[in-house]
Amino acid sequence: MGACSIATASALGQIGDADGHAKQSPSNPPKIVEVPLSEQFGVSFLPAPQITLGPVDVAELLIEDEQTPQPAPLRFAVPREVPVSVADGAWLPVAGGHLWRLSIVAEEATCNRVHLTGLGLGDGEELYLVTESKDRAWVGPITDDGQFDTGEAWGLFAVGTTSTIEWFVPGDEKATSLPFTGLEMSHGYRDIFTEASGDFGGDKGDGGIAGNCHNQPACYTAWSNESNATLRLVFGGGYLCSGQLMATTSADETPYVSTANHCISTQANANSAQYLFFYRANTCGGGTAGGTTVTGGDLTDTYATSDCSLLMIRAEIPAAAYWVGWLSTNQANNSASTCLHHPGGAPQAISFGSKVATNNYCGSGSYWSQVSWSNGITEPGSSGSAMYRDSDRKLYGVLTCGSSSCSNPGADDGYGRWDSAVSSSGGNFAAFLTAGTDDAQEQNDTCATAKAVSSGTISGLVCKSTDEDWYSFSVAGGTTANIALTFTDANGDIDGQLYSSCGGTVLASGVSHTNNEVLSWNNSGASQTVFLRVYMYSDTRNDYSMTITATQSGPVNDECSGATALPFGSTQVATSSATDSAIELTGACIDGGTTTMYKDVWHTVTALFNGTMTVTNCGSSDFDSRIAVYGSTCPTSSTAVIACDDDTAGCAGGSTSVTWNASTGQQFLVRIGGKTSSATGFTTVTVTGTPAPSCPADINGSGAIDGVDLGILLSGWGTSTGDVNGDGITDGVDLASMLSSWGPC
Repeated sequence: MGACSIATASALGQIGDADGHAKQSPSNPPKIVEVPLSEQFGVSFLPAPQITLGPVDVAELLIEDEQTPQPAPLRFAVPREVPVSVADGAWLPVAGGHLWRLSIVAEEATCNRVHLTGLGLGDGEELYLVTESKDRAWVGPITDDGQFDTGEAWGLFAVGTTSTIEWFVPGDEKATSLPFTGLEMSHGYRDIFTEASGDFGGDKGDGGIAGNCHNQPACYTAWSNESNATLRLVFGGGYLCSGQLMATTSADETPYVSTANHCISTQANANSAQYLFFYRANTCGGGTAGGTTVTGGDLTDTYATSDCSLLMIRAEIPAAAYWVGWLSTNQANNSASTCLHHPGGAPQAISFGSKVATNNYCGSGSYWSQVSWSNGITEPGSSGSAMYRDSDRKLYGVLTCGSSSCSNPGADDGYGRWDSAVSSSGGNFAAFLTAGTDDAQEQNDTCATAKAVSSGTISGLVCKSTDEDWYSFSVAGGTTANIALTFTDANGDIDGQLYSSCGGTVLASGVSHTNNEVLSWNNSGASQTVFLRVYMYSDTRNDYSMTITATQSGPVNDECSGATALPFGSTQVATSSATDSAIELTGACIDGGTTTMYKDVWHTVTALFNGTMTVTNCGSSDFDSRIAVYGSTCPTSSTAVIACDDDTAGCAGGSTSVTWNASTGQQFLVRIGGKTSSATGFTTVTVTGTPAPSCPADINGSGAIDGVDLGILLSGWGTSTGDVNGDGITDGVDLASMLSSWGPC
């Protein structure tokens, strides 16, 4: 990610103009879409209790609108306070807790939206705001203090009279009070959502809004890119304007939006904004497409003098979006000019004209470009839309005021000067429009420039589609590195990859479609520096936090089930990261201390011939060791030990050696550990074997099988002493073998 370069007063010329560009990032991947809680728990068929609000006086509201001082955004709904308590809703027992539901009905509303204040959800609690339109629309899951950590939560404006609040509380107990202190329902009284209001074939809008004198952008294909940047904005309790995506000079796809200051000039209104892309006819003379809605943004900067505001969308940007270019200089009179906008909230319209003056058309000072129309006009709801210079289709103003309409097409409009907003002596938007803001870890755009970090949490990080992040950190041997990336997936999907080196092996990946990516890697070897790549899988930018922890972890052969092969010869064995197995030793295996074998590891050995096998670290261990040998099956507390020892005589430093009888191909489990909890480290373990003599029944090696051998066998009956066939016990099979081979070998 490139760090944000802040332009100063003397550096304004360095920023220059910005060129437009289409979205460069990959198209959005399939998403695991969260659905409302009632659908998650399978109870959506059950009706929720309702609070009903009566109709509003539409005529009175329209009179108020006519008397509102201009410039002002177009009002289409009014917020109504709704007194509510937990007793107004209904609880349903669901998996893991309880679900509370309540519907608010605004009679005769053209559209509606729910707004909560004083929000504070507990651990594990989730809340959804569902607009019960023909195509249900919802926001959620909402947690903690809301989408912007301000204690507010906004639903979606959509057609219909009803919205439902769904609130999940985990555990056995129902909550006794609501997790919010204020509830408003926006009651729509203008028709800005139905298809009829966007039909340019005649005056089918609400009270003449979106009249019959507009042009469809699809009929003017040269402006298709700018059409892909044009937005309809609804915000607050019920206001409407237009806006457009704005390019940075670095083309880093920061989702900046320009609109008018008289539309949005506060953080609260920016947070509440709902952006509608591609609401238009996609073919000349064709019907209207519904468009793509994203919600939530931040106020980046505002400049009332020329009535310009710069916002930044938080949510994921549609794949076909376009960022418009812009000019940092005032334009000459008679410049051919074009505007794309949403008159009255209707589908996109395009209007053509020319700049006729720079003056105080909308207020004091020469901060407006006056435009006369030759084909098309603007109407309420078009405020904040762009004026483009035709020669290069770059923005030079945003709509502030005017009196043009379908009934007065000869009237002029005024556009706030963008060059004044950009100028360091004016709004200084240039400080943001070089590139979107970044984090303090920059520059860490490549593996070669990875930022060295350590265990802990780093917040306030930013990832961009044009600028990924790299980090490096050390992972000690015998530990597991855990990396957690936390973000809001709806604002853009962030993924992570952990590499062994720059250009090396991928050790772990996090590629889900959730609000968290978790990567884990167990380092079973020596300490190693690894490299973490954080990148946007979809969208253009998102904020995230990163937590790195290291936990002690056992090696692969920490338990019997993971035993690894120990070959004949010498092998270095490490026990420092091992844990204690549960199987205790017998008293015969220990030379003082407890019967626990501490920090033990497990191996398998296989006999290559009939005879004896020896496993030893005698004189080659840096800790006081114990060794035990079992059969081929993982032992239980009652399993007999074939061989074991602790502090073998003649072996320095508490090292150990064990020997036992074996047959060709027979497999054994060898357990190596410490005498005390602090006895751990490295040891060199050697596996050897001695083949049995060619006359196995000649126990004393005299060259003949005779009474002496028989006496040894009988005296060792039931033990391993006198064992002829190598199965570890002296019994009738051994006696029969001896008698059948009686005499000289």
